[in-house]
Amino acid sequence: MKVVSFKIEEDLLELLEEYSKRRNTTKSEIIRRALRSYIMRNSETPFETRRIRIVT
Repeated sequence: MKVVSFKIEEDLLELLEEYSKRRNTTKSEIIRRALRSYIMRNSETPFETRRIRIVT
């Protein structure tokens, strides 16, 4: 997995941190899911995504 850095507004970061604590997941995972969802909703042409199996 590659590392990406970006700028984020302080209030949005606070929301992200609070959400990640409540969901007991990482901020990175939340951002990956949100980005994937955004791209899928706003893409004009369908494309394949990798399926990930989660084992708990």
